[in-house]
Amino acid sequence: MAENDGNDRESEREREIVTRIDAYRARRIGQMLITQLAPEFETHPEVLVDLEALDGAQVLANYEAKQATFATAPFDPNGDLLRFYPGGVTLWSGYPGSGKTTLIRQMICHTLYRGSSVFLASLEEDPRDVIVRLICTASGTKTPTKHHAQWFIDAYVKRFRLWGVIGIAQHLHLLGVIRRCAEQGTRHAFIDSLMCLDVRNDDFEAQRQFANLLAATARASKIHIHLIAHPRKLVSAHQELDLNDVAGARELGGVADNVIFIRRSDESASPAAGVTPMAISIRKQRHGSGLLGQISGWFNRETRQFQSSQWTDGPVRYLPDHAYEPGPAA
Repeated sequence: MAENDGNDRESEREREIVTRIDAYRARRIGQMLITQLAPEFETHPEVLVDLEALDGAQVLANYEAKQATFATAPFDPNGDLLRFYPGGVTLWSGYPGSGKTTLIRQMICHTLYRGSSVFLASLEEDPRDVIVRLICTASGTKTPTKHHAQWFIDAYVKRFRLWGVIGIAQHLHLLGVIRRCAEQGTRHAFIDSLMCLDVRNDDFEAQRQFANLLAATARASKIHIHLIAHPRKLVSAHQELDLNDVAGARELGGVADNVIFIRRSDESASPAAGVTPMAISIRKQRHGSGLLGQISGWFNRETRQFQSSQWTDGPVRYLPDHAYEPGPAA
């Protein structure tokens, strides 16, 4: 009798184990099945484009209007070679000392002067120093006056926003600020640089997620985001670079509409005093002219500007004309 009781209890335990195994298998199988009752698999037709509601003429008109809205660069002011469209991403890179930061400053002055609004997160510099260096570029001199400084502030105070925190920035916070600025009319955001964000260069999954979030922020906000990133390693300031030479995951180059490298040129001719030969290499251009190639020019250390010729009549003026008239006596 006792032996039968033991056998019954053992059989009951076996049946319980089998039942648990069957239940576990059922749950696992259920996770693989797509049913109308599973909320994670519900369809939402409203996210699809309703082609029947579209008008062909209006679709073309909207596209043409969008293509007509673009910004340009100081080294190509008419946009014949390179264009920056709303909702795009441009990746700027170059070795230390190549001139990318100074060119970005000129890009900001050029964009402001042409009537657009700009946000800048210069994470490698003190924000107060950034203002002074922008004034130098805008006025075309390394020794601007108080008159130049006040004109810069008065001319651009309503259209220029500057990140005021020094040090490593949380990328989610920064992108949130960019979205808010876009809602207020800002059309270009500059992040200098990738290495100062809380996204590690050796964490490729985090880099991938950041790249996709960066692109999504630009597209949804219709703002053009300019990200400055360093090359992977210093080999030569004259080395030809490509998309794979940018630090971080390759997705950064993949989501970018434009990829541009700045480097010192190896011009054989002896440059004039105070100028440095520079080369701007366009390695990717998704829209616009589609040009891939090099734009040569010169960085003038006195005017703090990139110019197409080493022999110039003067700096490009990025301030109102009155800024260059003698100011009031101190």
